[in-house]
Amino acid sequence: MRRLRLFLRGRLFPLALLLLFALLAGIVLAVRLPRLLAPVALMERAFSLLAAAITLVLEDLPERKIAKLALLCFLPWVGPILVLIFSETEKRPRTFKTAGEGGSLFSRVAATAERLKGTHVARGHIEYFSSGEEMRAALLADLKGAKRRIYLEYYIIAEGKFWGEILSLLEEKAKRGVDVRVIFDDFGCSLTLPARYAKSLASRGIKTAVFSRLRPQRGLTRRDHRKLFLIDGVCYTGGINLADEYVGERIRFGRWKDSAVRAEGDVSGFEEVFLKTWYALTRSKGTHVQPKEEAGGVPFCVLSDGTKRDGRLFPLLLPLLIASARKSICLSSPYLSLPHAAMQALFAAAASGVDVRLMIPHIPDKRLVFFLTRAYARELGEKGVKVREYAPGFLHAKSIAIDGECALVSSYNLDFRSLYVQAECGLFAEDPALAEAVERDFRTCFEEGCPLKKANPFIRALGRLAMLFAPLT
Repeated sequence: MRRLRLFLRGRLFPLALLLLFALLAGIVLAVRLPRLLAPVALMERAFSLLAAAITLVLEDLPERKIAKLALLCFLPWVGPILVLIFSETEKRPRTFKTAGEGGSLFSRVAATAERLKGTHVARGHIEYFSSGEEMRAALLADLKGAKRRIYLEYYIIAEGKFWGEILSLLEEKAKRGVDVRVIFDDFGCSLTLPARYAKSLASRGIKTAVFSRLRPQRGLTRRDHRKLFLIDGVCYTGGINLADEYVGERIRFGRWKDSAVRAEGDVSGFEEVFLKTWYALTRSKGTHVQPKEEAGGVPFCVLSDGTKRDGRLFPLLLPLLIASARKSICLSSPYLSLPHAAMQALFAAAASGVDVRLMIPHIPDKRLVFFLTRAYARELGEKGVKVREYAPGFLHAKSIAIDGECALVSSYNLDFRSLYVQAECGLFAEDPALAEAVERDFRTCFEEGCPLKKANPFIRALGRLAMLFAPLT
């Protein structure tokens, strides 16, 4: 009931009414007018041909072009309107060779990230958390010791016990002169925070910026999906949002499985990610914490993507990560819809004898998205990828471990939205200890999991149809 009240009073309700009106009007146009008036039907065909021509001419991902053309075929009137107005284009990822070919996987990934995003290789001590409960204690301890700066950038912040603990410390630190800044996504927090929550935080001395405020005239797809918590020379990132279900205070969809990392050392790359977003939202600058020199730390680099339509890093790197595996690769993601290049890389790795394993949820949080996830998982399972579903509950962890040598813990889901649309970030490290921890955690979940449910021919056909439109989700 609380979520329903927040929805009715919040920013999504008028948008939902507008979308419902547009849908009903489209249904009327699609069903009634073409049958009644031949000229209207002719106009519809001309409109669809125009939309098809524009779709083919504009630069976009091949998968998205195919999905848009299918939309024109299936939905008279409504299809062209969706293609021309609501569906945004994505530039193809750059196809230059990844830098440093011939070296280690980490050197190639780091050099490519530096070339495309300006991210440098840093060193530090990395700690892996296999659950929100583990991260919570360390995070609160670091918060209590903050002296200079605290930066937060999150897709979801939800009122509750966990956020209450953090908020009280943020307010206390702000009163003591610590530079406290918070960025939260307006859509991600639309059902978890009141409409004027930014003003409430500002009244507590906490500088606040809201990412892409919801407006009817704006697109709703480009969101800030990052999970980033910076405390002086320490950074937390991964899949854990600031809500009670992530730390076991609230039960949703069974046991909530997530992961995160804590990096201590040179975290200036993550600070740069935060401050660029802060400047874009507020036109005010921040200052970096002087990087800490960590003797004996492991090398890592920051992988990040904003919401711009070109220069995306992770779609370029994902096939490279998969193709570089020689012994094993373990991938976990709550949502799955991969572009052709990544699917082919997984097929090739499995065919070459690499132990390719994928973990997805068994209990869904969004049923339609889960249906699509299973459709892609079945395709991979049929080509030699070992796929299991996390049976105890909802798997929200987003991690990759490769050959027991390198690991990625991030906010990236393995779907089109994370790869091409949303702002994301993560930590990629050449650290056998981290890779072993991620893989050990993955294999524990894999053993607790259950086989992918078999589908009858009708469900399989619907799944293939859903995969056709996946690039537009």
